[in-house]
Amino acid sequence: MAIFMASTKSVSRARGQSAIAAAAYRAGDKLLDEDKDHGKLHDYEKRSGVLSADIILPPNLADGEIGRAELWNMAERSETRKNSRVAREWLIALPHELSEQERKDLAHDFARTLADRYQVIADCAIHVPTDKEIERGASPLNFHAHILLTTRTATIDDDGKIYLTKNKADSEISDDDRRKKGLPRMSHEVKAVRELWEHTANKVLEAKGHHLIDSRSYKSQGIDLVPQIKMGKDATHMERKGIPTTKGQFNREILRSNELVWNKHLDANQKINDKADRTIADVPFIVPAAPKPDFKPRKVTQESIDSTNDAVNRLKAIRLNRERVQQAEQERLRQQQIDAIAQEKQEQAEQEKLERQQRREQIRERIATETGLFKHYYKQLEQQPISVDMSHLQKIDTNSEFGKHLAAIVATDNIMQALTRYQDDPSTTKHQRTLAELQYERLGNSLISHSKSALDNVKDSRQTVSQKTDTAALKSLFDAIVPEHKQNLSQTQQERLQSVSAAINDHSYDINRSRGIGLGF
Repeated sequence: MAIFMASTKSVSRARGQSAIAAAAYRAGDKLLDEDKDHGKLHDYEKRSGVLSADIILPPNLADGEIGRAELWNMAERSETRKNSRVAREWLIALPHELSEQERKDLAHDFARTLADRYQVIADCAIHVPTDKEIERGASPLNFHAHILLTTRTATIDDDGKIYLTKNKADSEISDDDRRKKGLPRMSHEVKAVRELWEHTANKVLEAKGHHLIDSRSYKSQGIDLVPQIKMGKDATHMERKGIPTTKGQFNREILRSNELVWNKHLDANQKINDKADRTIADVPFIVPAAPKPDFKPRKVTQESIDSTNDAVNRLKAIRLNRERVQQAEQERLRQQQIDAIAQEKQEQAEQEKLERQQRREQIRERIATETGLFKHYYKQLEQQPISVDMSHLQKIDTNSEFGKHLAAIVATDNIMQALTRYQDDPSTTKHQRTLAELQYERLGNSLISHSKSALDNVKDSRQTVSQKTDTAALKSLFDAIVPEHKQNLSQTQQERLQSVSAAINDHSYDINRSRGIGLGF
């Protein structure tokens, strides 16, 4: 009895596939990919199992001619995206009851129908299982056809040359574009093509007196059959050697039960047909009924029906348990995937935490190193002799209280200028600049403090000559250093420095004025 099979899939670059390689393999041909960068020779001439391979044109291109290599190279060139679909394939099972020529004619007829339906070109290759495939468990009656279709429509020019257009075939456009053209969804189109193959094959099968095929599933047909389990290579070899296996025994039980179910189904259909015949015979002037399939039911007793029901119920339970096991396995895999994702996230979080800790440790080490370098640099600054102009200290007793304050002001100014240059150095890091700024601020406070102390010391002096000399030295020094640091100090320190500067200027004015009066001016 013929079986129904009609499935479709695309040949896509996204999966690393090539229309030229696919056509060469299915046709058992040798084709050259003419791409100048990635082209290569696909040679499958030695493969067995290919009964025939022919290019099928739609009726509107019947006057043209095109070779397989030219066709599929053209199909590849027509697609420019790296993930393009470059061909569509339909795989159909050919009835083994037909002769080789009848199977070929049937496959070509269906391929031509598809080519005309989509206005594309078909490449139809008919296969039969090879000895190696049969040895691996394939049925020797598994005749089938691979029909490759171009994804773009084809036309012919005035010179009789066939070429592919820029228009995608209706089988390749999106559901949104199909809706705009008034076409159903692609899932409905696939179902329609499956039914088209059913009708095309059944015309031939009915004419030859063979059983018909049905595109519907057994479940849709109301036939409660149980699918067999996959034997596998090892179990198949053992069964062929006469060694029974658990899988083989299970499949034999399914076959016996399915045969009873099928006989019951045929018997029920026969009873319905007989009743319909009696009804038609009793009603005059009724158009004869359409021919019905020639069912050949076996004698089905109540005992066999009960046995069938028991077998079906038993196999239903087996199938239900198998489905439960599969669902449990799917749930286990889903939970395993969830756990794996959670574990991955946890590991990623821990890794990120470790990286953050490492970065913090690196920052701490860097800051400690930079701080150490700055402290070493600052210590050297403190130990270096004063390098600025000391002319304003020449008349000052550096051992006096005032002289010590004045020397401290000069030393502080010297270090503050060095810190300013240090901050401007490109090799100084951001952290070291911050340390320098803090130290500069502390030195600013020291500068202001020594200046106020020096001024107070001058005011407390009882010697008019030394008071005038000290005041002049302090004012001269202050006038020299204030512009250097005024903009770099904080607002508060600038105000304090300005206050000290004003006090020194006022005192200098008072000293000079009093001396002028004493001299009679």
